Amino acid sequence: MQAFNHDQKKAAGVLLCVIGFWFYCQSAIDIGFLSATRNDFAHLYLAGYLAERTGDFFNAKLMLSTHRHLQIPSGLNPFVYPPFFALILIPLSQFSYSTAWILFSLLSHAAYFAALAILVRLIRHEDEPAVFWWGILLALSACFYPLMKTYSAGQMNTFMLLVIAGGAYLLAAKREIAAGILFGLGAAIKITPAFFLLYCCWTKRWRAAASGAAVILVSVLISLCVMGVEVHQGFLSMAKEMGYGSSTWAQYKQTYHVDPFNQAPSAMWSRLLTRTETAQFGVIEGIADLPRLARILSYLTAASIFFFLLYASRRDERPFSLTEYSLWSIGMLLLPSLLWDHYLIQAMLAVAVGLRTAISGKARGVFWLGMAVAILAIPFRHHLPLFRQGWMTLIMSIKLAGLILLAAWLVRHKNAENECIPDKNSLENI
Repeated sequence: MQAFNHDQKKAAGVLLCVIGFWFYCQSAIDIGFLSATRNDFAHLYLAGYLAERTGDFFNAKLMLSTHRHLQIPSGLNPFVYPPFFALILIPLSQFSYSTAWILFSLLSHAAYFAALAILVRLIRHEDEPAVFWWGILLALSACFYPLMKTYSAGQMNTFMLLVIAGGAYLLAAKREIAAGILFGLGAAIKITPAFFLLYCCWTKRWRAAASGAAVILVSVLISLCVMGVEVHQGFLSMAKEMGYGSSTWAQYKQTYHVDPFNQAPSAMWSRLLTRTETAQFGVIEGIADLPRLARILSYLTAASIFFFLLYASRRDERPFSLTEYSLWSIGMLLLPSLLWDHYLIQAMLAVAVGLRTAISGKARGVFWLGMAVAILAIPFRHHLPLFRQGWMTLIMSIKLAGLILLAAWLVRHKNAENECIPDKNSLENI
């Protein structure tokens, strides 16, 4: 790409923008709207509806009865977010279900484009036209199937990507308190962004860690005052029931810990080393029925990932590293026992950093980066009967392989960041 001048990059960017945006709209309308399942949006809507009426949205029977009462036409999954998030959802539940779905979809698209704008700002060199990177990311977005699955299900992934990208931007600009507040808000909505507060502690960004912890504490106090102790006890009971590598709503034969679309390492071990009869997919039988071994390997894998992140980002002086931050964002996805395939949109920052390094012309093994992104992007039928028995259960985890390959590629080129990724010092004055 060094051979292209500014005008050529601008022309290429414009072409990619037009093509990418066209196909993005087509896929978003076809998959994300007309063919939408809205399963995840249903429990968001019901949580806001019940929160206004002081109902316990962690109670399975109450959620299911309310789902029938409101005649919501989509399926229903458990609400597994902090109680504070239900308060945020109350305004959305004031509209009819159909209207609320349209509003949520528009907000989800807006969050994604805001995240793309931040990514462009983070990875673009000053002598490159912004439209060049917009074109690349839009073209990728148009064929990134997990993104369309996010829109179809009504998931929170584009909002989480905005938290991840925004946190990177603020830390790069040395606005630690603002970054911590953003992470705290993210954790008050969905627990996993709290992982970045641990990153802030490890890299000695104490103001970010403190401000994030303060936001989480305030959010808990607010939800306690508004909804009372009982709802929070319901949240703790749900969290205990779900555990690590387990499923909530088990009384209704929900088996999220082995669901074919769950790409977490613990799901891979559970499918490989247990025999489970699921309500939706029938029997999933691995090479042995050793649930205790599957759980041990899940814990060992999680611990290995965690300690590797600590090792990979160790040093006495800790200037912000976009590559290391990207690795922590991948770790945030890998550590929990749930990693639905549409969560992979949260890896878009890591993908963008990889593309920046590859296009710089200073990276080796670009083929493997292409393989990683292709595996993450393409549609895949995880649930086919072919993959439900023996060693073939490993094929259900194909997206996990892509995510690990992306992480390995970033680790290999971590030392090239100073040459490939723009200097972030210019962000401090913005």
